[in-house]
Amino acid sequence: MTKALGTRRTGPPPLRYWAEVTAVVIAVIAFAMLVFRIRSVATSVFLGLFLAIAAEPSIAWLERRGLRRGWAVTVLALGILLVLSGLTALLLYPAIKQVGQFVEALPDLVRRLIARLEELGVRLDDPAVQERLQDITGKLPSLLGSSLGAVYGLLGGVLSTFFTVLTVVALALYFMVWMPRLRSFAARALVDPERVAVMNESLARIGGYVTGQIVVSLVAGVTSGVVLGLLGVPYAPVLGLAVAMLDAVPQVGATIGAVVCAAVALTESLTLGLVTLVFLLLYQQFENYVLAPRVFSRAVDLSPVAAFIAVLVGASALGPVGAVTALPVAAALKVVLSYVFRVWLGKIDSMAEPAAAPNAPEAGPPGGAGVPGPPPPHPAG
Repeated sequence: MTKALGTRRTGPPPLRYWAEVTAVVIAVIAFAMLVFRIRSVATSVFLGLFLAIAAEPSIAWLERRGLRRGWAVTVLALGILLVLSGLTALLLYPAIKQVGQFVEALPDLVRRLIARLEELGVRLDDPAVQERLQDITGKLPSLLGSSLGAVYGLLGGVLSTFFTVLTVVALALYFMVWMPRLRSFAARALVDPERVAVMNESLARIGGYVTGQIVVSLVAGVTSGVVLGLLGVPYAPVLGLAVAMLDAVPQVGATIGAVVCAAVALTESLTLGLVTLVFLLLYQQFENYVLAPRVFSRAVDLSPVAAFIAVLVGASALGPVGAVTALPVAAALKVVLSYVFRVWLGKIDSMAEPAAAPNAPEAGPPGGAGVPGPPPPHPAG
């Protein structure tokens, strides 16, 4: 009796199947080991490509104004250089000058901070503790001075970091110029127009997030530096620079910046410390619910739990670099995974939808008919 066409084959898979599976597993392991061995180079390439993707919206804007690709990249690079030079002159240079003053005044700041804590009820009456704290604060300048030799010993590491930064910048410029060819090659490899659209949406998420984060961090740093200077908080340029840098760290960066600024203001007076803390908390609310939703728009569509997990994974994998790049990468991956599992997710949604009652009007979105619900808070807050 002949076997009917389309009948499934019974029995174990053929030997060729297991050979192919084994070859794929070995190839994946070998690739992972290679990436681990060249992880420093891989990190530089990743950062260069990440920065090139982040700059793509700005380059596209310049191209729409009539500039060719090469000139658009040149204008963007010169613009970034001018902005960094201006920030160095207006903010970084005064901050560097005040760092030395801050180090010299550190023992006195610690003593004043202890006095303010005692005013708040945190008593340090133990003579041994007092003696130890006084001894430490008195030795801080000498310890910092004796550590200059170690600082000079780390000069090689600083130079290495400098050359790494130059390498990343060079790679980013190359990727910026070659981005159209890279995207064309990826489109030919993906073949399906729907997959190409998913790729473009993923890249747009990364570019939109990074551009928005730069704007939000600059606004936070400049606003904090100016307001803290007007309030009379010492080392306002240093604190403004710290707030701008910490604001780029999702979830916890803005809170850490507020605590640091309030602690420095507390050395002057209890009232100034409280006013500084209240101002920074209010600014965080403005950033989370007014500024960030307008700037980021649809760049990040992640729940707070997903954002927090993404930051933890990124920080564990690549340290500070991973923590900063975790959210845009996670937002891009969400677009890809939503496409890959679209059929399965569609079945889950159809099963979760309650049966609509006959003649009952369809329920609109949370904000009303045709009106979207409130945007999620900014992840950096």
